[in-house]
Amino acid sequence: MKTKKTIELFIKKTSDYISSNYLCVNQNETVIETVKKAVDQNKETILVNNEKCKIIGIVTLKDIFKKFVTEFSKETKIESIMTSPVIYVGGDDLLFHAVGIMRKNNFSHIPVLNSRKRVIGVLNLSDALSAELGTTMSQIDSLTQDENDVQGLINIKKYQPILVENLLEQSVAPLDIAYLLSFLNNLIYLKSVSIAKKEISSQFKGFKPPKFSVITMGSGGRMESFLHPDQDNGIIYLGEETKEADQYFEQLSKHFTKTLDDCGIPFCKGDLMASNPLWRHNLQGWKNQLEDWTKNLSQQSMRYIEMLYDFRSVYGDPTLADDLRKFLLNVLDNKYLQKFMYKNEENSDAGLGLFGNFILEKNDDENKGLFNLKHTGTLPLVESIRLYAIRYQIDEISTQERLERLKDLNVFTENEFDFFSNAHKFLSLILLRNQSERAKQNLSVRNYIDVYKLTDREVRILKMYLKRIQKLKDKVRVDFSEEYF
Repeated sequence: MKTKKTIELFIKKTSDYISSNYLCVNQNETVIETVKKAVDQNKETILVNNEKCKIIGIVTLKDIFKKFVTEFSKETKIESIMTSPVIYVGGDDLLFHAVGIMRKNNFSHIPVLNSRKRVIGVLNLSDALSAELGTTMSQIDSLTQDENDVQGLINIKKYQPILVENLLEQSVAPLDIAYLLSFLNNLIYLKSVSIAKKEISSQFKGFKPPKFSVITMGSGGRMESFLHPDQDNGIIYLGEETKEADQYFEQLSKHFTKTLDDCGIPFCKGDLMASNPLWRHNLQGWKNQLEDWTKNLSQQSMRYIEMLYDFRSVYGDPTLADDLRKFLLNVLDNKYLQKFMYKNEENSDAGLGLFGNFILEKNDDENKGLFNLKHTGTLPLVESIRLYAIRYQIDEISTQERLERLKDLNVFTENEFDFFSNAHKFLSLILLRNQSERAKQNLSVRNYIDVYKLTDREVRILKMYLKRIQKLKDKVRVDFSEEYF
């Protein structure tokens, strides 16, 4: 039972465990009125909203009753006794993160908010949960302590290989592990931006930054990261693209990308980062740039669009990312453009030769004789699913969610869905296991595997999936390039 609970802690979201045992009241309500409502509705936790329905405070019946005799009059407003500002967690946050925050702050409950900062529930964790999990609490503490300074973020990154090794030993699903790694990296993003804002505040006194969103792209956006991914990020902001605004976001991005690099999320070699002016704009600037990319139809612009399609907001106002995504889907609703996007990916084939043998690396001395499981395995699959997601205007971001929607739309049969879903999981397992073993030996983490170290069964399964992925690529060729064979 303990093993199952431990696994759930690291792969389940807070939204899976939320309770409706709370009451929302306006800040101007009296304590007497609030208590009466809470008792009538049998609620223990009281969340206090302002006139804009934004949560600004929290109080419990236990807190009120402790002070009731001496400190309250009939006119006492609930806002005068609430705890503010409110510490909360997101509905997509993993359970271990919420437990860590609650332990650090000595909370027995915490509000859970959605991406619009609206309350969706309250998370309650009893002392019994900590007792049952035992030594797992030390893992939680090591991942969540000091996360507001750079060393704390470095510690979170350093702990990832150990965590992956433990979860693999417990047979946790590989895509759940990838989600956890992505979540931890996005947490490092969030804290890195917060640190950067403080670091540059003295340079921009008197300047009020507009609302903005930091986005991550690629595997981080899809929540499918393995160990040691590099940076792919951008910034969207409101307002005009003034010189002062660009200077602010230039400095912000230089600081947070440097922090990410220090923490073990290295700079993108292709410079797909917010420190590059190509990847930071106001909302209208992004829309203009997207239109330019779709008119240009160059190999580079198609690559940029593909990378951007997999983005998600990791800091700031998520509505900016939502707005850009709607615009992006509309722009890409063009079969002529989709044909060019396919052409950009048509050489990304599964790594099997004509006679069913693995195509091994020949030119790279460091990886000679090894098999690139990412570029000739997972990438052709992910790219193919992404193209169909674009064609059918699917706004889900993860590969598995896109597959599910494509099945619902009858683009794939139930059997095809099962096969490609399992292929994605199997390839991810082999990659994660290989990376974990290399990390344990203090070797560089990479996407190449030694196929001669696989079992005979694993070789057969891998070849089976790669053959079907190549058939999927052939299907994509027919559907997108209109070349029949």
